[in-house]
Amino acid sequence: MSIKAPSGIKSAWTLLEMMVALGIFSLGGLALMSLYVFSSRSFAAMANYAMLDISNRQAMDQLTREIREAKQVSDYTTNANMASITILTGGSNTHTVTYLFNRLNQQFVRNDATDGTHKMLLTNSSQLHFDIRQRNPMNGNFDIYPVATNNWQQTVKVIQLTWRT
Repeated sequence: MSIKAPSGIKSAWTLLEMMVALGIFSLGGLALMSLYVFSSRSFAAMANYAMLDISNRQAMDQLTREIREAKQVSDYTTNANMASITILTGGSNTHTVTYLFNRLNQQFVRNDATDGTHKMLLTNSSQLHFDIRQRNPMNGNFDIYPVATNNWQQTVKVIQLTWRT
């Protein structure tokens, strides 16, 4: 014995059910798409910040290492368009190195006058400022004062560096 389904009744989706399902699916797809776009932009921004941090750290590490190893500050310039400092580095192999920041094109460059090398350290830097100072004992304390003598190359003991990238 078997039961037969009535031949006149067929099961199917109605137009209203299909439109509701399509609307819910579209909203879910739109939410996933916006999440994907937001995540992609955030990832790209974080990658840019990481690359900026790496190049900034490398440039400042090289600059501070050479300043700490410097024998003498031979030239110093700061004005509205640029800031530069020239130092004598090295032991028996003395190099004359100039660090130059051009405020107009926002580039920070290292020039080695001894071997003629030119290296771009940073681009799109909004600010870089050198300030040279001397240490004088006063009342038993070593306070830092701006260099104010005619032979300032001999009295520079501190170089203050401020930068923003």
